[in-house]
Amino acid sequence: MVTQLRFYRHRPVNSPPRRAHARRIDTQLARRGMTFIEVLLVSILMGILFAMAAPTFVDTVEQAHADIAGADLQAIWGAERFYWLENRTYTTNLATLEALGLLDPAVVAGTSRYLYSIEYADDSSFTAEATRINSGLWSGGFHTHEDGVIWGVVQAYGHSDIKPGFN
Repeated sequence: MVTQLRFYRHRPVNSPPRRAHARRIDTQLARRGMTFIEVLLVSILMGILFAMAAPTFVDTVEQAHADIAGADLQAIWGAERFYWLENRTYTTNLATLEALGLLDPAVVAGTSRYLYSIEYADDSSFTAEATRINSGLWSGGFHTHEDGVIWGVVQAYGHSDIKPGFN
């Protein structure tokens, strides 16, 4: 009898052992995973958030590339101004500006997104252009002339117009 009292501790000898607490712990351990509905709901919410953020991300990336194209056009403008100071005329050849060390070879080579060219040049003026290439979505370009003003726009259907942001 004494051993039974020790085993059950404070319970009477004839009462059944309490197992409700043990069952509750077992069901909590078994319920640690997520149900299919919960996974589906989280996936749908993440998809909605991604769909809202993706166009903004695409526009921001394109704006960054447009800013680089604008900076390259400013480099071409500066190189043309130095060339004009030495020769009293502007050049139509980017390779000439590169050969004289006035222009970075990376600008002459262009990028995977913009192609640079000098459209017109004479003794008193020039026009340089950065044209958007290799895109099925974006089209357009930017221009500058002898006074250094950059203008133009890159457009895509369903997106806001992109202009160099530092003007």
